[in-house]
Amino acid sequence: MVSIGLVSLYGHGALADESNSPRPAGQPADALETVVVTGTRAEKRTVAQSLAPIDVISADDLARSGKQNLRDALAAQVPSYTNDAGFTGATGIAVKSATLRGLGGNAVLVLVNGKRRHNTAQIFHQASSTANGQSPVDLDLIPVAAVDHIEVLRDGAAAQYGSDAIAGVINVILKRNASGGQASALYGQFGQREGSKGNFGATGQTSINQGFELPNEGFFNLSADIKIQETSNAAGAVPDRTRIYPGDDPREYGKSRYRQIMGQPRVQTYNASYNMELPLNEALDFYSFSTFSHRDSTGFGTFRTAVSAQNIPEIYADGFQPKFRSVEDDFQGVFGLKGDDLLGWGWDASTSWGRNDLSLHNDDSLNASFGPDSPTDFDNGQAIFSQWTNNFDVNRAFDTGLFKDPLHVGAGLEYRTDTYQIRAGEYASYADGGYIYPEGSPNAGKRPNAGSAGWGGFSPAAAGSWERSNTAAYVDLTQKFTDAWEVSVAGRFEHYSDVGDTASGKLSTRYQLTPTLAVRGTINNGFRAPSLQQQHFSSSTSAWGTSPITGELQQQVTNYAAPGSAAATALGSKKLKPEKSRNYSVGFVATPASNLDVTVDFYQIDIKDRILQTSSLSGLNDPNIAAILAAAGLDTNQSVVYYGNLADTRTRGIDLVADYRAEYGPWGRGKWTLTSTQQLHEIRDIKEPDSLAGTGVQVLGRDKQGNLESAVPKNKTSLQHTWFIHDFEVTLKETRYSSVTGKSQYNANRDEKIKPAFITDLDVGYNVSDQLKVSVGGLNIFNERPEQLSAQAKLYYLFPVDNPAYSWYSPYGVDGGYYYARLDYFW
Repeated sequence: MVSIGLVSLYGHGALADESNSPRPAGQPADALETVVVTGTRAEKRTVAQSLAPIDVISADDLARSGKQNLRDALAAQVPSYTNDAGFTGATGIAVKSATLRGLGGNAVLVLVNGKRRHNTAQIFHQASSTANGQSPVDLDLIPVAAVDHIEVLRDGAAAQYGSDAIAGVINVILKRNASGGQASALYGQFGQREGSKGNFGATGQTSINQGFELPNEGFFNLSADIKIQETSNAAGAVPDRTRIYPGDDPREYGKSRYRQIMGQPRVQTYNASYNMELPLNEALDFYSFSTFSHRDSTGFGTFRTAVSAQNIPEIYADGFQPKFRSVEDDFQGVFGLKGDDLLGWGWDASTSWGRNDLSLHNDDSLNASFGPDSPTDFDNGQAIFSQWTNNFDVNRAFDTGLFKDPLHVGAGLEYRTDTYQIRAGEYASYADGGYIYPEGSPNAGKRPNAGSAGWGGFSPAAAGSWERSNTAAYVDLTQKFTDAWEVSVAGRFEHYSDVGDTASGKLSTRYQLTPTLAVRGTINNGFRAPSLQQQHFSSSTSAWGTSPITGELQQQVTNYAAPGSAAATALGSKKLKPEKSRNYSVGFVATPASNLDVTVDFYQIDIKDRILQTSSLSGLNDPNIAAILAAAGLDTNQSVVYYGNLADTRTRGIDLVADYRAEYGPWGRGKWTLTSTQQLHEIRDIKEPDSLAGTGVQVLGRDKQGNLESAVPKNKTSLQHTWFIHDFEVTLKETRYSSVTGKSQYNANRDEKIKPAFITDLDVGYNVSDQLKVSVGGLNIFNERPEQLSAQAKLYYLFPVDNPAYSWYSPYGVDGGYYYARLDYFW
């Protein structure tokens, strides 16, 4: 299960299908003939013929990864794909955002069977990482059992697929088998935890897939999976955090109690899907596919002591740790008709509707401003995102008489509507109840924070419903001028109802220099429209504290302001406009031997007007900000953050993939795979608002700059060997991550630094029979964990803990070794 299985250009998963695995072969024996559909609208092609780098990951490769979801499996297999590290905020702890070529989930387009997948309703507004501002597609909500293979295009493709495809495209292809099936069961857990908190991340997962025949050689394929995941804990004891009330027992001073949980959340996920195709006659096919998901996840906030100004001792005499609970219902349904002769054109007409419904709760908590009468469980409101997409595509080959091969033409139209809604939470989740701590209490005379602890609910002022529409036309032309030289040109024009018109184009070429060496390259410009979440999300939290300016006790508000709101506008916010990108790449494809394939791709991605979140612009701590807010007639006792087109950035990198297939005679055969990605991220220009000129305030502080330039490993290199001998499959993989730094906004001494690390994964599979396979393995088997935070870094850390205290920025996690067993049954 721990196999890269990368099929980069040449389908690295093919060798696995030559083993004694009971699973039916999912890739052709000749990997050079692996057919892909991503990256062109004009014609299907093999991966060897692709004009841009494409990775293909088979279902067998996903199983060998040892991961329980597509998100983590892809991170283990695609060289430049990672999951964003860092804390994603109270509402996003169960979701990770994909990063391709160092760019976040908003720059990666996800397709299912070639059709656009809807995004999550989440926006990671509290994220302390590259995920900030992202509302990615949630890959966890696609059943792994439903996947036949995944195609990852590592190249800009906005001219072909539209907004979001700046860094590349992930196309999930669902299974099409009309008979037979598979059932799997997996159990895994981490090898250690800190103290008595957490349950070792114990995870159980079951899945099933079954194919059914339909008339006229059609098929109906059904899949489902269930995953139950418990919490893990890598947080050390909390110093002096019990503080008994009443009496504040002095014996508690200097004691450390395990009160904090830091690790993966508690999650229950239920996924189901179907994929079907029914030929209606010789010229017309009906097709449909759908996914349904329900997920209930719970993360944990910071422990509040009994005498905390955020606690009511009458409710929690020993203190409390709030739970942030998210309940999601997710659906996508696609229906279409396709044929091969509409006035000589092949055609495809489809409609797709998707929706992510996120209900937010704060449990085992309180709103201290309501005093002893406060509720302890809160409905914090809902966020809902839906997307309706309609496409009509045509394709045809024309014999122009000018060249040996025909001109392939693909074209189409698209109409899409996006809707984003925020529904207010219950009154007590966001309101200030006006309670003042009475005489005799540890906080006598103080006013506690308003809103449910840790994260308050949506207020009526934040609630609303927003919609936009998008119309697009596109064309794709591909011509082979000679047997060795091929050129493709694509163009797309789009009109958005909220941000206007945009056009993008792409030029790709490939030339076979020798029978064993080819060169390929692309030049394209792209765009990404601002998400509705970035345009309209707003929220606020409040706390009572002493103003550093006046020395008075004041209510201090953190205002996550929508662009265009009064506070954001006063501090320089303007209407969001699309990000514009230019992408350049050149690569080499070499087959120096029949059993050795090597690809090297160089790329540069320039993004203008990148949408980012500002650093905290605090009227509480900075008299310049206070003066600006006061001049606009606004409360100065607030810290404001908003999204804006704040920077121009450049990403440069190199991707290397080498695949060697070895024969060991009586000792079986093996597959060696080397992958490496090198990235360099640079902020070329920061667009400081005119309103901040001369104040010395940075709209992007060193923390936000660090998220772009140093929070993702500059290098990730993996070497893997899979050995097939008799009925055994053994995969050993070594991955090196380069150093990472999460920067503090205030002080370089508080930076969270993570040194380079080597991570070892091992999987051993045994084919008991043609129908039964047993696998055991481990991820990070030597239990590598990042070094402890420095004493200075812990001063600004999210959780106040003793050692061990690890950084969320660790690209390989904080929980250490994970060990599992898996059972697969086929029929």
